Amino acid sequence: MESDSTHPDPDDARAALAVADEARRRLTAGLRLPTGFLEVVAAAVAVQLGTAAYGIAAQTVAGLAVVLAGLAVFLGVSVLLLHRFSRVNGVRVDGLASQIVLAAGASASVVYLGALAAGIWAAFESRWWLVVLVAVAGGVGCALGTRHWWRTYTHEPAAHARGASPRVLALLAVVACVGFAVLLVVG
Repeated sequence: MESDSTHPDPDDARAALAVADEARRRLTAGLRLPTGFLEVVAAAVAVQLGTAAYGIAAQTVAGLAVVLAGLAVFLGVSVLLLHRFSRVNGVRVDGLASQIVLAAGASASVVYLGALAAGIWAAFESRWWLVVLVAVAGGVGCALGTRHWWRTYTHEPAAHARGASPRVLALLAVVACVGFAVLLVVG
């Protein structure tokens, strides 16, 4: 019996889906985070948290410059890490960008916000050793959140691959910087 082109064979569709699923599984199994990736994420987040706490507590133009410098270091490191990941693996994973730049996981977000609040409080109290300690703890917490996301992603990529595109992340960073600058100038 000849196949009717208006009614494709369901077995062909199942076979094509099975091939695609197997290709996705092989690709995901071959993905690797570059050496030192999570350690560099932790350091970049720690720098950003520490400079944000200092700059917000300073409430000066110099403080704003420190905040923006810390943010620039963080964003620059993030871009380099994502480029390195792409170069090592030959692909881009948007969910990874969201995890690093936005601390998009629930635990990473809580850790980041808690560390930022504690760091700002410590900076206002001039407890600089505590600012450093909280910034490092926040960086490590965010890196651990990224590691947790990575492990869940590699086990179930379809459910965890979604994330903000790099353009959206860049736009959010610009909006955050402008908003922060306006708050410092007006406030």
